[in-house]
Amino acid sequence: MSCNAEHAAFVQHLFERYRAALHRHVSALLGSWSEAEDIVQETYSRLLAVAELDRIEPRARSFMFRVATNLAYDRHRRPREQSLEDLGPDSQALAVMAAPDGIVGIDEALAALGQVLRQLRPRSRQVFLLRAAEGLSYEAIAERLGISKRTVEREMKHALDTCQRRLRRSME
Repeated sequence: MSCNAEHAAFVQHLFERYRAALHRHVSALLGSWSEAEDIVQETYSRLLAVAELDRIEPRARSFMFRVATNLAYDRHRRPREQSLEDLGPDSQALAVMAAPDGIVGIDEALAALGQVLRQLRPRSRQVFLLRAAEGLSYEAIAERLGISKRTVEREMKHALDTCQRRLRRSME
C-alpha cells in the first residue's frame, strides 16, 4: 500500500469512526443539519489534503474537529452582506465595544469577534452563535440544546462578558 493510499485509508477510518459525532457537533454550531453535512464533507476533503496528519488517533480526531469547527465559523462569517443590525442587539453591543471611539468597520469587528469566539467555552460559543446568527430566543436555544433557560442566560452572559473584555484588550 502506498503512502497516499495509507493516508486515505487512515482518514477514511477516522471518518467512519467519528462522522456521527462530528456531524452532531457541527450541526449544533450551525443549527442546520444540511449545512453541517457540507462542512463534514469539506472537512474530509481537507484532511485528505493534509499528508502529515498525525497517525495517533486522538490527535487526529482533535485536529478533525478543529478543522470542522473553523469551517463552521467561516460559514457563519461568509454571508456578511448582513449588517450588524441584522445580527441582533447583543452583537451590535460587541461591535461598538470593539473600539474605544465606538466606530469600527464591520469587517474588523467581525474578524475580532470571530477570533474571540474561538476562545470561548464550547457551550458559551454555541449559545452565542445560536442567538446571534440564528436569532433564536433563549427559550428556543434552551430547547434545542436540552438545557434550562437559566443556563442559556448564564452562558450568554459569560460569552458577552468574555468577548467584551477580550475585544477591549485587543483594541487598546
